[in-house]
Amino acid sequence: MTTGASIICGHPEFGKEVQAAFPKLFEVLPRVGAALNDMTSRPVEKPEEYQRVILNLGLLAGVSMMELVTLAGHGFGQGAMKIARTLMETVINAEYLRQSPAELDAYLGWAWVEKNKDLAYLKENLKYLLPQLTKEDIETIEREFQKVRPLFADATTARIRSNWCRMNLADRATKVGLAPIYGRLNRLSSGFIHGTIGGLTRHFVLEEDKDRIAIPPSLNYCDLALISGHQMMCFMVETLAKTFGWTPVHPIETLVADFKYAWNITEPAEAAEKK
Repeated sequence: MTTGASIICGHPEFGKEVQAAFPKLFEVLPRVGAALNDMTSRPVEKPEEYQRVILNLGLLAGVSMMELVTLAGHGFGQGAMKIARTLMETVINAEYLRQSPAELDAYLGWAWVEKNKDLAYLKENLKYLLPQLTKEDIETIEREFQKVRPLFADATTARIRSNWCRMNLADRATKVGLAPIYGRLNRLSSGFIHGTIGGLTRHFVLEEDKDRIAIPPSLNYCDLALISGHQMMCFMVETLAKTFGWTPVHPIETLVADFKYAWNITEPAEAAEKK
């Protein structure tokens, strides 16, 4: 039996190819990362509840971006696309709550809907785990769920809707100004996430093998994942700046200029976004 064998995760040697493919991105990416880190680490005295949520969504966005870069850097572009979809929703929700702080009760109250679903699942399928919950735990979940239920119940059927927000993600993206990136990213990433036939076919490299999907590493979809992540990081910094009235350590204008430089965008912003 072999002992002491080292474990290699992914394809770290592929990182050189990714850096060579996107040299300008990796030149400027530390700047938006530093801006986000600065924003999320500043002391906040007695933040409003919506500000505290947005602050933590900003932290979550930073973690998701690290995950995205790690996957793309190892040649897992399709996996990076899945993270890009998660990052997009985080950023959309943060800006939506900034613009509509009255929706915070629904965002927070949804926690009790999720806990009530978990409790119902335990009762139905994992009864042997129920003793791990105290009677008080169960009563709290059921009581708090009933309190928030009116926020999510359909007026006609009394059924609980499937999302914390009455507005679906596409409409929230439109409201906050991210409809173009939603339209570009959601269609592709959803195929990867759900394993649809469209998502499956995008794993193939037909000139190499028409019967089996290609196995990473490769640069496939790394560009779309990275450009989407970069754009959303810039957006998240701006959301945090507006939420707290702060000036980023690297101004928004600088981050936008970095984005255009990294991705060779020279045309007007509206034309670039449509492209």
